[in-house]
Amino acid sequence: MLEWADDLKIAGTQLYLDGRCTRGLCFVSHAHSDHICTHDTVIATPATARLGAHRIGMTCAKPLEYGVDRDLDDGTRVRLLPAGHVLGSAMIHVTRPQGTLLYTGDFKLRPSRTVETAQVEPADYLVMESTYGLPMFRFPPAEHVAEQLVELVQRALRDGRQPIVMGYSLGKSQEIARILADAGIPITMHGAVHAISEIYEELGVKLGPFRRYGYADFHGETQLDLNERGALIAPPYTARSPFVTRFNNPCRIIMTGWALTSGAIYRYGVDHALPLSDHADFGELLELIERVRPRKVFTHHGFKGFVDELRKRNIDAELARPDEQLMLFEPAPH
Repeated sequence: MLEWADDLKIAGTQLYLDGRCTRGLCFVSHAHSDHICTHDTVIATPATARLGAHRIGMTCAKPLEYGVDRDLDDGTRVRLLPAGHVLGSAMIHVTRPQGTLLYTGDFKLRPSRTVETAQVEPADYLVMESTYGLPMFRFPPAEHVAEQLVELVQRALRDGRQPIVMGYSLGKSQEIARILADAGIPITMHGAVHAISEIYEELGVKLGPFRRYGYADFHGETQLDLNERGALIAPPYTARSPFVTRFNNPCRIIMTGWALTSGAIYRYGVDHALPLSDHADFGELLELIERVRPRKVFTHHGFKGFVDELRKRNIDAELARPDEQLMLFEPAPH
């Protein structure tokens, strides 16, 4: 049911899956920049359509709500399911005469504060991301990581240091905001984070009080008191930029699943790295397979070694596209 035609697509149809080039018909799983593109006809949730329009002007004439069947012209039936990744993220369940297929895009099974929890349905074929597809990637409980973040931010404020918490503008930053707001910590947001956060609020996801970063609030004669400014949430690319380096002795914290790799603080140029991710960890990848019960698994966007891990468990698995798998941060053999 799956084929590669310069992008992943459903065999025997014109339906592409997270196509990187403009396609006539494409499912867009979520609005991160490496997944959205302008297509003639987009299948996506209303939230992904709204966020995609904001980010690249993506148009989606008729967004599809979760759990609603849509029949395509060729007899294919599709249904979107929450993926638990970021706001509006979806898996697509496809029904064809040859059987059923579930494509995940990026996902996580753990509940979070700002995203609907993933829902899973059985399928004959499973096409799944495997970003953290090595046994070393097992994340600690999210509440434990949240407690660590709050403690680091509060300590920085007590020590007179500006806490700057870094996460992707879409998804991670909003989760960070909710964690800090729930702890009563004032929040200021980098402009890119603020714009996405306003859309979250528009779509009904409450993040707590936050303000947009303004230079005069943080520097010069009119700057606000540190405790009034609170934590500053910013994208990771600001870590070595003047946005951060102009502060005197800032406390830089990044939230990423790659915090579990050695040297993460040096790679990102931060003081602390905490393992908060909007992707599934290794255990959740295996759990997804158990819940879907597929005859065959195809992996994408992850480590080549995940296929080997599945085969060790007597699971029929192969790469969705053999020549393009993520190798960045793959640890050296022991």
